[in-house]
Formats: sequence, C-alpha cells, structure tokens
Amino acid sequence: MHDETWIQRNKIIQEQMALWSKMEWFFPLWIPLGEIHKLLKAVRYQTKENAIQSFNYHTSTNYNLAFQAVCIAQLLPKSEGLNKYIPIAREAYLAFYSGHKASSIAALIPTIEGALTSIMNEHSNLTPKDKINKMIDGAIKKEASIYFEGMWVPREYTTEQFLLCLDERVLFFSTYRSWLLNSFFQNTKEYNGVIWLNRHVFAHAESAAWQDSGNFCRLIVALATMGVVESWYKSTNSISLFFPEMNEDSNLLWQQAQFQAQMQMYIKVFEEKNYHANGRLVPEMPIDNGVTLRKAILSDDCIKDLIRPLRDAGWSIDIGEPDDQALFIKVVARSENHSLKIAFLYSCATENKIYRQLAAESDVILYRGSPYHQEEYAYGLSTYVGPVTGWQPPAPQQKDIMASISRKA
Repeated sequence: MHDETWIQRNKIIQEQMALWSKMEWFFPLWIPLGEIHKLLKAVRYQTKENAIQSFNYHTSTNYNLAFQAVCIAQLLPKSEGLNKYIPIAREAYLAFYSGHKASSIAALIPTIEGALTSIMNEHSNLTPKDKINKMIDGAIKKEASIYFEGMWVPREYTTEQFLLCLDERVLFFSTYRSWLLNSFFQNTKEYNGVIWLNRHVFAHAESAAWQDSGNFCRLIVALATMGVVESWYKSTNSISLFFPEMNEDSNLLWQQAQFQAQMQMYIKVFEEKNYHANGRLVPEMPIDNGVTLRKAILSDDCIKDLIRPLRDAGWSIDIGEPDDQALFIKVVARSENHSLKIAFLYSCATENKIYRQLAAESDVILYRGSPYHQEEYAYGLSTYVGPVTGWQPPAPQQKDIMASISRKA
C-alpha cells in the first residue's frame, strides 16, 4: 500500500500525462517549470485541436530559432548515435526558414527512426516498439539508481510506476516513451491525434497534415531529446539536462537562418507583385496558402492608398480586419452628415460571388493594383468598382456623395 501523499501526487501526475498525450508531446526538458505549468493549465479543458494551438503558442517563445540552432549545433554533436544526422538537421533548418517547409519536415521525420536504430544498433533484431521499451527501461533503471543514491531498496520502489510521481526525470522518460509509441510510431489505424506527426502516415501518404509548420520544431526538439535518452541509457552523460548557453557555432547557424528568412521575405514580395500583375493571389506552398502575406500586404496598402486619402479629405475612419482568406477589408468613412461604406479588395481578379456580396453592403468597391479584366469579374453590379489609386475621395461636406461617386464611374 502507498501512503496518502504518494496517492495524491500520483493522481496529479496521471492527469498531467493525459494532458501531454492530448498535446501529442512529452514532459519537456529545457523549459522552466513555471512555463510548463502555464501550458498545462491552458490546455486542461480544451479540445485536442485547441490544445495543439495553445501548445504552439506557449512554446513559440521557447522553441524559437535560437533554441533550435543550439539543439543542432551544440547538442547533436555530443551524441554518438545522432552525430551523423547533423548535416540533414542543419540543411532542414536552413531550408525551413528559406520557405521550403514541407520538404524540411519530410527530411527530419526519418531521422527519429534512424536515431533509434543507431542508438540500439546492438539490438537490430528487435522491433521498433521493443527497441523503444528497452531503451527507456534502461534509462529509468539508471535514474532509479541515482534517485536512491545507489542504495539497495525493494524492487517495487525502483519501478517506473512508483517513481513516476516522485522524480521528474522518470516522468520525462515515461512521457517520451508514450509519445514514441502512441504518437510517432503508432499504427495508422490506431492513431487518434490531430497533428499527424506519425512515421507510418508520412511513409504511406495517408494524410498531408504532417506538413503543419509546428511539426518542424517538434522534430528538432524530439531529435535532440533522443540524444539525452541515449546518454542516460548508455551512461555516457554526453548531453546535459541543462540547456547550454549559445556558442559561436550555434550563433552563426542562427544568424544564417535569420538571413535566409529575410531573403525569403523579399522574394515573397517580388513573387506577389508578379502574381498580382497577372490576376493571381500569392503563390501557394504545401503548408502556406499565402494568407499571412496577403493580410500584411492588404492591410498595408489599405492604410497607404485608402485610409490616408480619406482622412486627408476630412473623413473619420472605422477599419475592419481582413476576412479569413485576406481577400478584402471593409472600411466605413464617417462625417457629421454622411457615412460611406467601402470594400477594399486584395485583387481585381476576385470571383463575382464576392463582388456581389460586397456590393450588397458597400457604396464603393476598390481594389489594389491596376485593372485585370475587370469586366470578367465585376459584372452585374450597380456599385462603383475601380482601382484605389484611380479613385479620389469625395469631400464629406458634399450634399450628394453618391452622385459624386457615380460621376467618377
């Protein structure tokens, strides 16, 4: 029988383990306990989908570019089994921040299984599941010896089940085992997660959801974490449980990724201009449909080409948020006696259905850039439609605002 304190602590830990399972992750190393408790509190009553969003939000300040660079340049080189994956990890890291996100994730998924195989090379006859269990059991056995300072204790006190609520390192090993078995290596038919970071799903193209951007940093951290498990299992103590300060190698890699990201931003802007000139939205990538870039461009041009001229003409302005696909923004210009409802489109080449929807609630429809076959898109409308740079706002004190707009048409 266990005492009441152990029973209560075990109950709390079991609840926490369920939350880590919901997030498809494990008790993390290298994150302050205060941050971990905030995350657990945030996801306690959320759905799996919302829990993943909270996980991405809370870990974004921890698993950032610099953190990933240290994992690759300082932790992986210390692992005998993972050392050979450094070139792949470095290239994937730089490619990811160059915009090639899906291919970077695809390059890293096999390294988790490769790392397991490399660490357990003396047990090549075992299945992946058996390798995972043997590796984690060995790591927990060593931790139990450390916990009891090498003293003899009854065998039941050295078990994972007993130490789970007493030792955070055992909790880490146990949840990492659970992630490997029940998420990453889980059979496709039995997988019940939402991020689809699963080697069978990837290998057999069962879903494209593994391409989600959040899975990249998960893979980098999971790979570095495998090195910690290796050092515990093989008693090499090569990778510390304390996260190292950034050295010159990781600093240079981090700077390299920043340069790649900056260049990618310039490239995206040039690509957008070329696509827009041909009546297209921004070019799409497998895990990026361009919404983020469109929102930034649409909001910026709305302020520059519409809001400022309206304010200069004497209107006060209410501006909305871009719609979910960043295709338009709604603006209301107000004066003492008038209001003017304006829809500002990302592109002239917007489907007629959206034009008609906006015309029903707008006095004016304007769009970025020059006309691109306007008559093929904005047909069947009585509302004025035209490029924002060719439209002059009426003075708010005019008696007949709409007549002034109609004359401009």
